[in-house]
Amino acid sequence: MVKAFIDTNVFLDLILENRPENPVARKVFSAARAGYFECCVSTQSIIDAAYTAKKSGMGFESFKSILQHLLSFVKILAIDELDLLWAVSNHSGDFEDDAQYASAYNGVCDYFITRDVALLKLNTPICPMTVISPQDFVAAMEAGD
Repeated sequence: MVKAFIDTNVFLDLILENRPENPVARKVFSAARAGYFECCVSTQSIIDAAYTAKKSGMGFESFKSILQHLLSFVKILAIDELDLLWAVSNHSGDFEDDAQYASAYNGVCDYFITRDVALLKLNTPICPMTVISPQDFVAAMEAGD
């Protein structure tokens, strides 16, 4: 089964319903819930999302409810010492992105789904994962790729 890592920005698009990218994020997570692919999110994304949700006015009980639902079908990947060492030695200018990427790589993900333009530029023949936008991932799923 295909395994895809969801970057923090896409995770936030899902939980913050007022974001314009919410409909696409919902499609990504709905497909994961339906079993079309194995969905992974990092511990860091969850922590960052809790902070951002609180700053956006979402109560903790609402966030907790969303998280409990997601935990029924989303695999959580830790960012560990090896990921941090890789991020330090391969620092691209955004340490958090580098740590997320290392976590996805070490989690043996096939796809890294993000809206981050800098990360999308990593999609080269030497990149071990396909870095893809949520829109392109949904289009590929719908096309049966």
